[in-house]
Amino acid sequence: MLDALRNPLGRTSRDPRGFTLIELLVVVGIIVALAAVVVPQIVRFSDRGDQGASRAEWDAIQGAIETLMSDQGLTTVTAGGSAAFITNSFDLDAGSGVKNLANYMRDVTTAYCYTWDASGQLLTQVAATGSPAACP
Repeated sequence: MLDALRNPLGRTSRDPRGFTLIELLVVVGIIVALAAVVVPQIVRFSDRGDQGASRAEWDAIQGAIETLMSDQGLTTVTAGGSAAFITNSFDLDAGSGVKNLANYMRDVTTAYCYTWDASGQLLTQVAATGSPAACP
């Protein structure tokens, strides 16, 4: 009789452990609420980072072209009418073979595709598409 009063639901364990369903639902609700606030912020900051990287690469490529033209005494380069990756050995003066960006860039291919005019000014920057990446 004493056991029935202590444990009215018929539980046999004297040391109940674990979480109730309500406690688990409250914790899940808190996690969902935090995720609803945090995830949009992460996406927004990620987009800002992509824009910054794009601008930084544009500035680096433009600076490399201008420095090369200045060092080599060039006033014009071969215009790039179709979008192309610029690699560290990209020849801006087609056919010369010596006026490339090897000494003005890091040893990596650009993440974006560029077009430029005869004065060496970049005109467009387009994200590469496909796998492997290719210029549109």
